[in-house]
Amino acid sequence: MTNEKHTLAAAAFLITSTLAAPSNALSLAEQAEAFATCAGRYSAMATRQSATHNPDSDATRQLQSSFESLLEAMLPHAAEAGIDARRARSWQASGWSEMAQLMRLQQRSADATHADRATRDMHRRLSTCRQLIL
Repeated sequence: MTNEKHTLAAAAFLITSTLAAPSNALSLAEQAEAFATCAGRYSAMATRQSATHNPDSDATRQLQSSFESLLEAMLPHAAEAGIDARRARSWQASGWSEMAQLMRLQQRSADATHADRATRDMHRRLSTCRQLIL
């Protein structure tokens, strides 16, 4: 576990060091928002998976933990740029809420088109998160 945290801290450092890179690199605020939002998304998904006894819940919790570790590693740098931890928690809560809303639509929509769209949207958002770290 300690080795994993060092690896994630190194990854966060490399990501934050891209600020000197070309203009298409993410700012500290954008990185913090992405990591926090993704942590929230995976938290919501893992909560649902645990509640439904889905065997993927452990892997999903691991992804959530990875994003939380990346966020934690970069928060000191983000704080220097004026981004406080409360804002990061707000982004995390937003990620959780967006996924919870999509899961609700997926399960309870009377319209199959809406349910399918919610499923695709969930997968797209989680895929976007995975691409940040894999």
